[in-house]
Amino acid sequence: MRVLVLTDDRVGPFMAGSALRAWELARVLLGAGHDVVLSAAAGSSHPEGRGPPVVTKPPWRWADTILSPPWCLPPRAFLGDHLLVIDGVTPLLAELSACPPTPEIVRRHRTAGARLPLVAARADAILVAGDQQAEWWSNHLVGRVDVPLISVPFGIPETDPPHDLDDIEGVPDGWSVVLWWGGVWPWLDLDTLLAARARLGKAKVSVVVPIAKRPGSGTHLTTHDLEAAGARYGLQRPALVPLEHWVPYAERYRILNRSDVLTVFHRPGPEATLSFRTRALDGVWAAVPLLLSEGGVASDIANSQGWGAVVPPGNVKLAAAALDLLLADRSQERCRAALTKGRDDWRWSVVAQPLVEALPELCKDSRKSLVPASLRAAAVLAGRSPESVS
Repeated sequence: MRVLVLTDDRVGPFMAGSALRAWELARVLLGAGHDVVLSAAAGSSHPEGRGPPVVTKPPWRWADTILSPPWCLPPRAFLGDHLLVIDGVTPLLAELSACPPTPEIVRRHRTAGARLPLVAARADAILVAGDQQAEWWSNHLVGRVDVPLISVPFGIPETDPPHDLDDIEGVPDGWSVVLWWGGVWPWLDLDTLLAARARLGKAKVSVVVPIAKRPGSGTHLTTHDLEAAGARYGLQRPALVPLEHWVPYAERYRILNRSDVLTVFHRPGPEATLSFRTRALDGVWAAVPLLLSEGGVASDIANSQGWGAVVPPGNVKLAAAALDLLLADRSQERCRAALTKGRDDWRWSVVAQPLVEALPELCKDSRKSLVPASLRAAAVLAGRSPESVS
């Protein structure tokens, strides 16, 4: 097949989130024998390693199949006879609902919500990660029970990371590194980690937080912001260290190899329920013990597989105790052994195999008319309830 993989994120040596997922899925499909083009945001370029061509203008008429998150699809993507595979793994509506309701956030939420009626009418398959996501999408498919929900979570590279590591500026020799891996978004909870670190007192432990601008985004946490957050808990360098440069995707192992614990905490809510913590998989790849909040698929798996510790959201006392436990030599050895044992199951070629197997068998027979769906989408964009449109 001729497969167009679409993302509205920036692809290149420096990338994150949906961009790296689109890149890795495109590489799997290319390896399965399909003709693949990856269309990404302006400013994109070809990352390191073998992969499909990267363009910024989607070749709509060329594609037999379009694979994309729903949130960035223009109306024309729903027209035509191509297969439409929706990557439904990023819970964007839940993320936006967790943000302060600025005019821009309200606009983005409305625009994203307007895609749902079109997806419900037109999608030929939807990629999900976990039962909660599958249930959410089933509830939004308006009775189209024949639409396959294909489990394709996030994955890790095909080969293990090299053993090289980087010193982290500001972290003294001999100090342990607790890596906050990823951004600081409204639905995440850096404060609990800082408060937990404060409870460890004078222990030689550095919490390292990336603050560089996310590729393709102008928003980021400044050094001043991080220092102010740390000051609320009596933390200063080297107990709290900013990572001021964005680590290239192909070189992130250098930071991971220097880390003793990889932490992602979230606040309770719909986003936590629907999430699949993408950065936690980097811990699986590099065998770095994980410290996660309860809630979501990744924490359930980590808990059952012995990959680290899982604590209730916002529980500083238990977070501090878990951090202290995970930094101990015995816990490091146990968790790293469990992570190493389980990581082959999370290679991108493995987690995406259900998509590879399903693609030739997808059926277009259950599609519904786009006319009612378009009217419902227009009602959402106009700020009206779609239920008011018959």
